[in-house]
Amino acid sequence: MSEEWKQKLQKYYGGHLSDEEAEEIERDLEKLDAYQELISEELGSEKDVQDEDLPPEKVNKILKNSIRNARFSSVAYVIMIILLIYPIMTMASYIYYGWGGKAEDLIYVAIETVYVTEPNVSLEEMQIKENVGLFTLDVNMDLYKRVGKEDIKLGDWKVTYEMDKAELIKRNYISENAPMEIPYYDTKKLYHPKAEITNKDPDAWDSLEKLPEGTVAEVYVSLNELKKPEDMIGVTEGLDVEWRWYAIDTGLEASGKSLEGGYLTPIGYPAQPDPDGWSPYHNRKPNDQQFMESLRFLEKYEQQAVDIAHAKWLDLDHRIEYIEDHGLKSYGGVITGPTKEILKLRNSESIRTIHIGEVRLWNW
Repeated sequence: MSEEWKQKLQKYYGGHLSDEEAEEIERDLEKLDAYQELISEELGSEKDVQDEDLPPEKVNKILKNSIRNARFSSVAYVIMIILLIYPIMTMASYIYYGWGGKAEDLIYVAIETVYVTEPNVSLEEMQIKENVGLFTLDVNMDLYKRVGKEDIKLGDWKVTYEMDKAELIKRNYISENAPMEIPYYDTKKLYHPKAEITNKDPDAWDSLEKLPEGTVAEVYVSLNELKKPEDMIGVTEGLDVEWRWYAIDTGLEASGKSLEGGYLTPIGYPAQPDPDGWSPYHNRKPNDQQFMESLRFLEKYEQQAVDIAHAKWLDLDHRIEYIEDHGLKSYGGVITGPTKEILKLRNSESIRTIHIGEVRLWNW
């Protein structure tokens, strides 16, 4: 309420306004009908309000109290509605994600996607946390890489589902060799025998040779020919190194392109069984069998898997069919071990090219 209006109101009750000004004030007062009932209660009756010649100070006080009370009532009403709706919506969210094991499936989509599309990357059960919000599900995961005999932390991912869509992926890396958000041909590390090498490191072997004796390394190895997973050990036979992940040929790796013509991320599975029973690659089944189970599971949630992975396409239906028709064959993968042991593969006829990943001090 402006000071000018207050002065006019005082003159109105003192009878000092012209007819035109009085009519303007009366129109303004008509807008305050919503507060008339409170004013009437304060004065006793509507007739008394009309007949009694009130002091302007009394009218101003009544109007201020009325406005304050109305605002408080509105705010209290809104808060009450929110307090009633929030627990109801929260309960509905838990029911939505709990019905039919939806939350468990979405959590496993994130887990399986990591193991299938991220070479030499693993998770730990105690470092996977989920949180249900208002029709949202957050999955937080710490990622690890095996370098030598130790699992080093690569970083963490946060996958946020809105309903059942993976709408937001936050990746935080603490590694110096963090992967690109969406890899491209000039960042590839693994190559099919017939694929064009677009990211060749001609100094990779020399770099390994220059590394100190007391170091261990992670190395991406591409082969000159396809091999069955059980024959991969022959490539490193007699060497004190370990295969960590096999890249699998699915009929698209020779071109390196998806069915739509875009960059296609490699897929594969851990070479070693995981002793933890919760893992998708536990030691109760062969890893190649669990790999196929992972692909068939992810095929049902392919869009979510694409959104989570460093990929724009996965083409899982085509890849599954190809593997079923041609069997599992690997074109390379990831090994780790003492740097000087890996260096002994330099003249191997089986190896087409290598790419150095993480390097650490001796832990073998």
